Amino acid sequence: MHLPTAVWLLMFCTQCLAQNSDTTIYRELEQVDVLGQNQKTQSSVSQLFRQEQIKVVPTADIAGVLRLGNGLNIKDYGGVGGLKTVSVRSLGASHTAVEYDGAPVSNTQAGQIDISRFDATTISEIKVSVGQDDNLFKPVKMIASGAVLSLKSFNDNDFDNIKIDLTTGSFGYFAADLSATKKLSKKLTVKADGSFLRSDGMYKYTLKNVKNVTDQKRHNTDIVSKKGEINLCYNDSNSQSFSVKLYGYDSRRGLPGSVIFYNDQANERLNDHNYFIQGDYKRRIVNNLTTKLLVKYNYSYTCYTDRNVMYTDGKLTQNSTQREFFASWQNLWQIASPLTCSFAADYCHNYLLSDITDRIPERNTIYSAANLRYYPAKWTSITIGAVHTHLREKTDVGSHLDDLDRFTPYVIAKFYPIQKLSITTLYKNTYRVPTFNELYYTTLGSTNLKPEDAHEYNLGVAYNANSWSVTSDVFYNSVENKIVAIPTMYIWKMANCGRVHITGVDVSATKNFSFSEFNVNLSAGYSYQKAIDVTDKNSNLYGFQIPYTPLHSGNGWIGFVYKEFTLSATSVWSGKRYFLKNNIKDNEIDPYAEFSVALSKEFKIKNAEMFVKLSCINITNKQYDIIKYYPMPGRQFQLHISYNLTNKFYQNEKD
Repeated sequence: MHLPTAVWLLMFCTQCLAQNSDTTIYRELEQVDVLGQNQKTQSSVSQLFRQEQIKVVPTADIAGVLRLGNGLNIKDYGGVGGLKTVSVRSLGASHTAVEYDGAPVSNTQAGQIDISRFDATTISEIKVSVGQDDNLFKPVKMIASGAVLSLKSFNDNDFDNIKIDLTTGSFGYFAADLSATKKLSKKLTVKADGSFLRSDGMYKYTLKNVKNVTDQKRHNTDIVSKKGEINLCYNDSNSQSFSVKLYGYDSRRGLPGSVIFYNDQANERLNDHNYFIQGDYKRRIVNNLTTKLLVKYNYSYTCYTDRNVMYTDGKLTQNSTQREFFASWQNLWQIASPLTCSFAADYCHNYLLSDITDRIPERNTIYSAANLRYYPAKWTSITIGAVHTHLREKTDVGSHLDDLDRFTPYVIAKFYPIQKLSITTLYKNTYRVPTFNELYYTTLGSTNLKPEDAHEYNLGVAYNANSWSVTSDVFYNSVENKIVAIPTMYIWKMANCGRVHITGVDVSATKNFSFSEFNVNLSAGYSYQKAIDVTDKNSNLYGFQIPYTPLHSGNGWIGFVYKEFTLSATSVWSGKRYFLKNNIKDNEIDPYAEFSVALSKEFKIKNAEMFVKLSCINITNKQYDIIKYYPMPGRQFQLHISYNLTNKFYQNEKD
């Protein structure tokens, strides 16, 4: 471990013992609405979707679920195979870390994670944490991020089961998933999961050119993907647990490209292969001290091709290979009844071999963190922490990123003045390191880049009653050294010349009504985000809203539940946005509102469960763009059938 980092951790632990002896390129997002069970210890800036809601809303992917939240903005390039990224409170997608079953998902080359690869039918829980959630027992890489999207797969440790999910729908959509869970003993479980998806994505849209209006069909939007997982889990609730995951993903898709007048040609293709193995071991050393070791090796390969007469031989091919080794050691210590501390260290090695760069970069990063939580009474808690980052990079030829040593703190204070009311204040300093593409992309990258520096402030109030809840957050974010592409002579270059200030408000409310066998669940959210460019006071662009950030946006959800039937309706709306920095009429993207409905029913047959859902997405057939010139699909229908054969009496029979 880097010596200053180790000394810093040692000093922190010594202090804890002493106390115990006395006793972008930017991408935006909105936020996620909590439509699940609220807990007093949960911060208002952490929001949760549980499987009970995920399975009944009229959508088939993670991006569709996340669009039902406030403060989150999903970039969607249209269609099943289109790239989908998530950004929180206009910080940018690269500031949002993605966590899958406790381990980080990374892409050091591009810096953004395509969430379309994750299937909603295999996810049991989706959580978005703005700034910092209440979990101190996690990899430092997650603590070091401005926001975290956590995805948790099903973990059926209590009984054997076989589950089949089938989905079919418009635009040639078909998806199938088969999973099987087997208890090898009372403490050891193995689970295998395999899925397949295909779609031609050829949806219709209307192209308007002044008075000329024509009906067109999206081309080159097909996708075929396959995914497989094997999980082995051991859980001794008294002292220790471990798990191992093997993961493989393969996709071949067309990239539809932007809609251009009189030219509907799109010949770009992308093949994506991703494989990883991860394992973790957790052990309670003594009653008040728990340690955990997490190790992951990740391999990914992408092949991009484009056929065009402008290229030699009429074709451009770009291959990229990324390798990553990640290890994390985490410790949680209950020093005394009101005092808890955690300390952790991560090591990450990244390697890139790509046709788009003229060198081979390697990055070694050591993250270390210490956190202290003081919970002296039921009415208050204070959490302080800090992250130290030690980064060293090298390339086979040429210049590379300068050495980096950064220290970033955060503090959270929560108050509970009355039983059902909570007040949360948050300050957090984070940053993001330039990606390999931003540094080394031939003719575009610049090795002189500095990390983007972000400061997050939040004041949140939440009131939770028996059948309803209201949350409101006022926030301010400041991003310095924004990485943008600027023209230099005839060539564009990446440079630190951006500064963005984001002021906003997120409000959400939920209400449940119960009438004998009939229940009504309501949820609504609103987000206001003023994200302005304050780079240069003398510029004509000073004070303008940054691209693709709506000033106003919102969502709504209503669910009618009668016995085994659920009728669910959702709405997502967004005000006008601009796709270029200059906020003029010609650069506007029209506001939109999308409405969707779904009818579902659950069946129980002895030890089997069956679930059927019929969805109509975008029921009004509204044509709109999330990304300019990338029209979203119109009205579409989907039928989802799930069959779960469960042996809930397995353990009793063994006993």
